[in-house]
Amino acid sequence: MNLLIFGPPGAGKGTQASLIAKKYKLTHLSSGDILRAELKNGELGARIKKYQDAGKLVPDSLIIAMMEKAIIKGAKQGGFIFDGYPRTTKQAKALDKSLKAENINLNAVINLNLSETEAINRILKRGRTSGRSDDNIKTIKARFAVYHTLTAPLLKHYQKQEKVININGRPPITAVFKTITQYLGK
Repeated sequence: MNLLIFGPPGAGKGTQASLIAKKYKLTHLSSGDILRAELKNGELGARIKKYQDAGKLVPDSLIIAMMEKAIIKGAKQGGFIFDGYPRTTKQAKALDKSLKAENINLNAVINLNLSETEAINRILKRGRTSGRSDDNIKTIKARFAVYHTLTAPLLKHYQKQEKVININGRPPITAVFKTITQYLGK
């Protein structure tokens, strides 16, 4: 089974992806984790670091190359769930092409629906308890601007492929997970 989890910042994508990966024995492909590992000791790390040090977005071409390596590895290990990738239409089209080239099917896109107000409240609460420096209102608003401009349009891309499963992301973690497993089975 190969999945993608989707939703606005604060919707619980990472939490749900971890639970799904554990239950269905999937490789959790978190773009953030993969990026950090690549920076630490990957062949693309030095190139990525140059963009980050300059305060620039890492170009799609580097993100795509980094994720393609992870896709092949995850597929060989029995399936995967993407968390935080793709984030742009260019990345989504590259993902489609990579999966097709490897004869891998993306089974579903789990879309966690959550209002922006609720998401902001969650992120601010997480920031108070986790100490994450990026969980402040200025950064959150910037993340939502990027989400609305670049990432939200991807939902239409996957709706055209009839892969989207819409899930209410507002209930408690266990209730959301139960709803997801009802759609996925087992």
